[in-house]
Amino acid sequence: MSRLRPDNGSKGRAGEDAAAAYLEHAGYRIVRRNLRLPGGEVDLLCRDGQTIVFVEVKARTSARFGRALSAVDARKRATLRRLAADYVQIVAPNAGVRFDVVAVDGDRITLHRNAF
Repeated sequence: MSRLRPDNGSKGRAGEDAAAAYLEHAGYRIVRRNLRLPGGEVDLLCRDGQTIVFVEVKARTSARFGRALSAVDARKRATLRRLAADYVQIVAPNAGVRFDVVAVDGDRITLHRNAF
């Protein structure tokens, strides 16, 4: 059986690819993609100067289920904060940390710096 539409995994990868390219163009350095840690995953781990940036990427092909940014709910933010605290404590205890969200709504990419 062939699929007429891409599955969520390939849509998510396409959104992450677009977000990574956008961030690199904006001067970020991509350190890791899909960083798996106990308790969750970080879509993009970046450096913006001396700051470690944990980036959540959300992609929507339509507004049917809301805008991409609205999918980064309180639970997701809490998970990312916990993952970041664990990561930074081990890897770079004195580094500055920031949380950005890249929202991909169709063909529009929006960077939300210091989103939470």
